[in-house]
Amino acid sequence: MHDPLGHIGHGLSLKGRSGFRHHFYTGHPRSVTVVMPSVVNPNRRTLRLDSISETWGGSARAVYVAHNISEYPEAAHAVLSENHKPEDPYSYPQLMVVPNSIGVDDGVERLMYVIRMVFEKINPDFAFFVNDHTFVIPEHLCKYLEHKNPNEDMYHGHAMKNDNSVFNSGAAGYILSRETMKKLVDQWDHNDPFCTGKSAKKWLQGNPGLLTSECMKTFGVTPADTRHHEIYHRFHAFPLTRMVSGDVDEWYLKKHMGMDELMAGSTPSYNTLLSGADCCAQDTISFHYVEYMESRALFATREALLKNPHMTDHELKGVMLAEWPREQKEVGGYSRGLPKESDSKGWEPLLKVMRNISSRHTQREC
Repeated sequence: MHDPLGHIGHGLSLKGRSGFRHHFYTGHPRSVTVVMPSVVNPNRRTLRLDSISETWGGSARAVYVAHNISEYPEAAHAVLSENHKPEDPYSYPQLMVVPNSIGVDDGVERLMYVIRMVFEKINPDFAFFVNDHTFVIPEHLCKYLEHKNPNEDMYHGHAMKNDNSVFNSGAAGYILSRETMKKLVDQWDHNDPFCTGKSAKKWLQGNPGLLTSECMKTFGVTPADTRHHEIYHRFHAFPLTRMVSGDVDEWYLKKHMGMDELMAGSTPSYNTLLSGADCCAQDTISFHYVEYMESRALFATREALLKNPHMTDHELKGVMLAEWPREQKEVGGYSRGLPKESDSKGWEPLLKVMRNISSRHTQREC
């Protein structure tokens, strides 16, 4: 049963700084968001996990993946492991602690363990896999999954190419259905040497997300075009400011070229990333390279717009200037700050996108 409190006012339920959240539902959760450790700026991980807990983590049913409880002791009461269950299984975030036999650098083994644990111990309809640099809009994830069937295969996210192979960006995050997780676990249980990485090429063994993507292809599960109206991306591997300005890395642009020839069901429009007011779908689900201060700022700005959608552009700009980090070291090396206050050309599309991704019409809970 879905969370009944989430459907008040078409799914509009303002959270504020929520912290741990108890969900009211029976049976298995509709979705969880699995937060893997980011390899970028690991020293700030605890700060990022704090900000996730204070913003979107509770609503998204975040499950933090850690190697030790000391990585996030605030969730010591909510540990999920082979030998432990959370005191309140309906409260999130939770902390999934991997066994000591899996080291920090054992990416393939860790991802295999995590997917298995999510499937066997939590058993959600869907699991959204991100890392702690990802900002998630849970209400839009719920909207995206609203009419999806967990008993059908799903591997959805932001599809890109690696040579002639198509995979979903781990930074932007990808969704697996219960059925697809079941098939992965079955492959591992049968010790499929390709899916476990034992017979895979060396470079693939060091890329758990790519290896898993290649494994899924062996049983017919591949990425899909998840854009809204086949135009606007929902999952983003860069932060809001860089998506709007178009200031993304060259490698990212190249990984979209020729995608219409590699991914079934896509059109030539997929080959070119849009920027400006068209960068992002109204029901955008994720941004990446979002440090802890920007995560709080983005969350607070969306909450302000949901509370008062009629605020003027001048008022919205004021909210963003008040909330957003100003120093580059606070924004993070892979993100960008707000435009200069006098840069009207920079602000115009940014304000449009901010309004667009904060519409009451796209809010759902599950």
